[in-house]
Amino acid sequence: MAAPVYVNLPTVMKLAGANNDEIELARVKHTEAIAESKLAWQRFWPGLSLGAGYKRHDGRIQDVAGAVFDASKQQYTLGPSIMIDWSPGDIYYSALVAKQKVLAAEQLAEKSRRDIVTQATGRYYDLLGAEASLAIIEDDLRLTQDYEKQIGGAVDAGTAFRADLLRVKTQVSREKLAIRQHQEKRDLAAAALAETLRLPAETELRPAKADLVPVRLLDRKTGVATLISQASQHRPEMKAAEAMNQAAGLESDRARVAPLIPNVQAGYTAGGLGGGYGGRTGNSGTTQDFFVGLGWKIGPGGLFDRQRQVIADSREQAAQLQTGQIKAAIGREVVEAAARSQSAYDQVGINDEAVDAAEEMVKLAKDRQASQLGVVLEYLLAREELTRARQSRVQSVTNFNAAQHELKRAVGK
Repeated sequence: MAAPVYVNLPTVMKLAGANNDEIELARVKHTEAIAESKLAWQRFWPGLSLGAGYKRHDGRIQDVAGAVFDASKQQYTLGPSIMIDWSPGDIYYSALVAKQKVLAAEQLAEKSRRDIVTQATGRYYDLLGAEASLAIIEDDLRLTQDYEKQIGGAVDAGTAFRADLLRVKTQVSREKLAIRQHQEKRDLAAAALAETLRLPAETELRPAKADLVPVRLLDRKTGVATLISQASQHRPEMKAAEAMNQAAGLESDRARVAPLIPNVQAGYTAGGLGGGYGGRTGNSGTTQDFFVGLGWKIGPGGLFDRQRQVIADSREQAAQLQTGQIKAAIGREVVEAAARSQSAYDQVGINDEAVDAAEEMVKLAKDRQASQLGVVLEYLLAREELTRARQSRVQSVTNFNAAQHELKRAVGK
């Protein structure tokens, strides 16, 4: 069996941002959007070609005056040509739209990265919490086993009842069972974390440290309204939505303005032309041709295409509505994350009080038993209460730290 792999939070966050295929897919889409944007601007460039041609005719032919006669001739050409077929309006607005889509793809890639890192962070804290809770039960088991030896000695000396020893033995078995259950929980948390980090499924991950302390990432005094305002400015989803909103607006402008701008067609050909009657191949010389023209398209995709404008305007309105939905969802996420963080923080304080009380209760129960005023069952119950309080504190600290990272993501930092 492979040795455990110990990881800490910085390592987890680094691996989550480097290995995940969802992040890589978003990056690929961003690269594709960049290429499409460059291609949109390259449509302004004229086409350049270099070619050679040969043409021959034998038989009847008609001249420009209408006479029909027999002819045998051939022709060959060689030279470059430059061709331009522009729709400046469409090309310009297409390039601007593509630029906005690049910005949106970039922000969506950043969103994917942040989401995966936050997921990995949450799963790391699940693993860390499971390991810390397991350590608490293992510590309790060691104390209970020591207590079992003490009670066993007292039973042998005739100063304690065998029933008390059996109660302790039952508690030992119960704690062993709890240890196995928490080991399973830890292993499941490790498997979930390995999945997020795209590590081999059989990797046995363990936290580098099993201790947990509350870590506040944002200023507690910052109000929810301020956090929502910050989220609206910094969340990549909002930036992506704004970019797509801009793209939809440009598409609407394109539908109205682009058909008014004339299409441009131009060409220039230069080179050599030769040939003649029958099989003659001489008589070659230079030749040049140039043409230019302007035109407007009428109908679908051109002037008076009302439906195209209606579609573009509808898409712009839909983009604005989607931006509003995203903003509302972000606000809800911030409020929920802030509420979870504050609740977890309050629970940490409450659990601290519970741990202190349980520790004092254990001490008193042990003192009473030493003075023959208490019973074994009372001590075991006090110890069990202390274990529950310590585990509850571990869970509240785990929830607080995970909620802090979630709140940081919700705010867009």
